Amino acid sequence: MHLLVVDWDYFFPTPTAGAPVAEDAHLYAWPVAEDAVHVEMIWLRRVRAFLKAGVSLPYCEGFFDFWDRFGFSSDATLFYADSNAWAGQLFPSNLGGTGPWESVHLYDAHHDCGYPPNHRTFEEWTAKGPISAENWLLAHYWHGSKVYVRFPPWRESMTRPAERPLIPVTMTIDDGRPPGVVFDAVFVCRSGAWVPSWCDEQFGAFLARCPAARRVEIPQNLWNQPRPDVLRMAGLERRVKGARQR
Repeated sequence: MHLLVVDWDYFFPTPTAGAPVAEDAHLYAWPVAEDAVHVEMIWLRRVRAFLKAGVSLPYCEGFFDFWDRFGFSSDATLFYADSNAWAGQLFPSNLGGTGPWESVHLYDAHHDCGYPPNHRTFEEWTAKGPISAENWLLAHYWHGSKVYVRFPPWRESMTRPAERPLIPVTMTIDDGRPPGVVFDAVFVCRSGAWVPSWCDEQFGAFLARCPAARRVEIPQNLWNQPRPDVLRMAGLERRVKGARQR
């Protein structure tokens, strides 16, 4: 059995993940954490920064026909949540199977194979854990799965940023070719601390286009979908401020 994992930030170019550096790169200098502040509340502050700078809001790109290249079993299941940490807890047993996945294929702006200094080695992680959005692929490698990472085509090269995964893993920039396996399950994470809330309508459309026969939302882990409309809130703020000045 094979697992496909897609991180929504794969479709959201950022300079820190290897997209071309532009004059507005400072607007993407975002601290991230998987909590309510960084998933939901902080995006109003960030949309204000784009509006103040007079820079067009960035949106996700290249997702419309993404699913077309993949093969799925007739009873494939789509799981989705906000955090990729949940992908480290999905196994064939969730579908009535046994053992590990034969292979796990990740499409992501990040490799999720552990990042120093959180853990220095794979052995240190196996001794201390835990499974998180930064290291969940280690769990599948530990169980014997072959793991593959494909970075988005907007990434300029494999040298920026420099990647230092804690395990041997095949990492390439996606060339658009199909991986050559039939997937029994797909997990999609919204990565709400990395991808703006104003992209949530696009995220809903991406989920709707997935051809998997069954859909399972990981309970209590999507926060709000869509999240609060920061564009409307920013517009209201400007109107209220203008009324006060008059």
